[in-house]
Amino acid sequence: MKQEIKLVTPEALMNLLEAEDDIVLLDTREELEFSQGHIDGAISNQWFEWCSKAPSSAKSTLFEPGYWGNLNVQSIEKIENTLGDLGITNNGTVVVYSGGIASKGREGRLAWMLLYFGIEKVHILDGGFNAWLQAEGAVSTRLVSQDELKSKNKKFKVSLQQKRRVELADVKKMLEEDGGTHPILVDTRSPLEFEGRLYDYQPRMGHIPRSVNIWFDRYFAKDGKFIGEKEFLNLLESEKMLSNVKASYCEVGVRAATFSLLFELATGRVLPVYDGSLMEWSHHCDLTVISSCPSDPDTD
Repeated sequence: MKQEIKLVTPEALMNLLEAEDDIVLLDTREELEFSQGHIDGAISNQWFEWCSKAPSSAKSTLFEPGYWGNLNVQSIEKIENTLGDLGITNNGTVVVYSGGIASKGREGRLAWMLLYFGIEKVHILDGGFNAWLQAEGAVSTRLVSQDELKSKNKKFKVSLQQKRRVELADVKKMLEEDGGTHPILVDTRSPLEFEGRLYDYQPRMGHIPRSVNIWFDRYFAKDGKFIGEKEFLNLLESEKMLSNVKASYCEVGVRAATFSLLFELATGRVLPVYDGSLMEWSHHCDLTVISSCPSDPDTD
């Protein structure tokens, strides 16, 4: 399947919304932000609504929305119905946006998920809602009514794009089969998270072996938009990750999804996301987690 992922400017989005009636616009910011103002016609959609529940052995914190990243793909029929109810078709166009850098990759996570489910064209508003405001785009607090949603109801057929996603067993296999010492995984969290010095609600703090830290903030220019493709390639080359990288991860697969889409835009190569990320990996006590904190007794 040929798929299209594209960054669009506010001006391009304005033209797109005027020219096409069947654009589905998804606002991935927090619901409070959405309620205070959004692009007219946008539908609020939260990335964590699509996730599995944490295993029963996990701490209670991990059962809260947004603390467990694994996609829920148990019911394909439910996914198809939900996407169809949003007016999404396999060959239609979906535009997603968030609040830019402050949203920590929410738009990238939803865009990646839609591509994984088999949508052909997904666009991301570069710079997010802030860029829309700066371009003096129209803002509304109007909610799309149930009647409008019903009128947009479409048929969607899931076609999982397996190359876009890896699970825990796949990451274990990568590490077992590649006996080298160079990094093969990109950890997109902050340096403090990577070192195991932040967020003690995680089962164990630190990072997965054979990881390099190319953190999320580095993907953005001063104006709040993503850095250009050339700059992104330079970033990869500086970390020697242009050819070696095999997957990306973060805490729950949100920032990682954004990295993978930018990687794809810059290189033309699809980079899979480990959506379980460190939260799932560190939950398994038999798997190694590397920490820079020598006093941590729970890390190897």
